[in-house]
Amino acid sequence: MNAIARIFIIGSLYALGTLNVFADSVATSVKSVSYTRLAMTADQQTYFVDEDVNYELKDFAPPAGPIGVALMQPAQSVVFTTLAGKWDGDWHPAPRKQFVILLGGTVEIEVASGDVRRFSAGDVVLLEDNAGRGHDTRVVSDAPARFAIVALPDK
Repeated sequence: MNAIARIFIIGSLYALGTLNVFADSVATSVKSVSYTRLAMTADQQTYFVDEDVNYELKDFAPPAGPIGVALMQPAQSVVFTTLAGKWDGDWHPAPRKQFVILLGGTVEIEVASGDVRRFSAGDVVLLEDNAGRGHDTRVVSDAPARFAIVALPDK
């Protein structure tokens, strides 16, 4: 099929509203985003909490069609970081409340309860343990771990 025929078909589908229905079904095919939260008890002991936040179809970037949007909130800064393969950070609190998005490598995080979880590329962790003993982070891959860290505003 040549380019002109494809443009005609796409234009016809759009005019009939079919393309918008297709775009809506694609935008909502994934219902939620999941992340792990490192929370703290009143006595500053860390533990894991699994969170799921539903996407809502919104006009996020007009004139583009609606997209699924979840958990939109203000951010203070964004920084990209890396840790060498086999790096061990020992126990430490997070410097601030922040989302950590793993871009590459594999890390293990241990919390006060003794629970250990492994995270790899695409995983998201919300660190809320900015006091007390905190958590222990270890890079378990030979490859460096790479992160995008989104610091949240202080309250």
